[in-house]
This record gives sequence, C-alpha cells and structure tokens, in this order.
Amino acid sequence: MQSIKRIIIHKKTGKRFLVKDLTDNFHTQFGMIKKAQLKNNSATSEKGHDFIILKPIFSDLWDNLNRGPQSIIQKDIGLILAKTGINKESKVVDAGGGIGALSLSLANICKEVTVYEINPEHYKIVQKNISLLGAKNITVRQENIYDNIKEKDLDLITLDLPEPWQVIEHAEKSLKTGGHLVIYLPNLTQVQTFLNATRKSQINPLETIELIERKWKITDKIMRPEFQMLGHTGFLIFCRKLK
Repeated sequence: MQSIKRIIIHKKTGKRFLVKDLTDNFHTQFGMIKKAQLKNNSATSEKGHDFIILKPIFSDLWDNLNRGPQSIIQKDIGLILAKTGINKESKVVDAGGGIGALSLSLANICKEVTVYEINPEHYKIVQKNISLLGAKNITVRQENIYDNIKEKDLDLITLDLPEPWQVIEHAEKSLKTGGHLVIYLPNLTQVQTFLNATRKSQINPLETIELIERKWKITDKIMRPEFQMLGHTGFLIFCRKLK
C-alpha cells in the first residue's frame, strides 16, 4: 500500500483529496491538476478551481486509517502522550495494537515502537496503517505479550488488553527504572483486579483517570455546549516502575 504524499484542499468548499502518486496527473470533480503542480503549495485545475497543497502531517491522515476493532481514541491518546513525557529518544512497547491508532501516535513522537498483536485480522490492519502513514520506526510482532516481552530498557509500555495483570512481571523486567506503564480498561472490575495485582510488584500505580470530552458550538451569537458529548471510553491507569 502506498503512503499518502500530499493533501489537496479545494479552496472554496474545503473538500480534501489524498494523493499517493506524484508521477501522474490528479483527477477531481473540480478538474484535473497537472502532476507538475503537485509539488507546489497551490494549484489551479483545468476548470479554473483553486487548491491548497500540503505535505500531510499525522493529524491529516488520522481519519483515513483502515478501521477494524474498536480502538483507543484521540482524547485518551493525547493524555498518554502528555502524562508519560515520551520524546524522540523513547523506546515503547504497545500491546493490543488494534488498528494501530495508539502505536502510530507513539511512533510519531518516539524513537522506536514495538507492537504486540496476536489477532491475525488486527495484525494485518496494523500493517496496512503503518504502510499508509509511511511509519519506519514500528516493528509488529504477532506474539502474545502475556508470554513475554522481548524488548528491554523501555521508557513506556501501553496495554489495551482484557487481562493486563498477566503482563506485570514482564513489565518489571522490561521497563527501565522510572519507566511508565499505562493500562487502558473499559470497566472498574478490571481496574480493581489490576491494581490489586500490583501491590507486591515494582509497578507503582499513580492515578486512574476517565477523560470526558465536550465540544462547544460558537457561531455568531450562539455560544453553547453541543448536545452530544464524548463520555466514557475507558479508564486510564498510569503507573511507574520505581523500585
């Protein structure tokens, strides 16, 4: 699968087009854009329509990820990035890769990311999305993280799994001192089971957070919250290896 090379935005309507091939003319309902223009910042089609042309950044490509299993969403991903302080030198393991939403968000910042995804269908989707975004610093293992974590000296491990308590012993061996372990769980029974399992370990739970998102409608004299809000998606448990 080709990665996306350019984002073309129609100036009048805001309609977006994704370009994967810069070696051929690009056709839209607003007319053809010649290939020579695709490397510019703007273009005009043969029908006289004007476009802005951008090199895509990660947020431009998010909505075009191949979909599959329910995945952790942006509001929760953002909190993980902020709370763990990962950076361009960080080494990360993400387990329960799903469609790769979190893995790719981590790879956009970190030095290297390893994904553990045992489900064959999900494994294929992760691979497709890595190719779509052109990520070069992700390794995908079709292995069960409940059995082992091969990577060592990690800065962060993220787990979106039904029984994350089965990974605690492996996380103790693979995280560097001060490294973070973040757990994503849908219900409180799982949260309690995990927290109980950490009591005799080197993993120190710091806080459990549920993040709620509410958009606002602000147009002319109207200023009110939207009627629908993004409520419970999951609980995030932030932990750290401190022993």
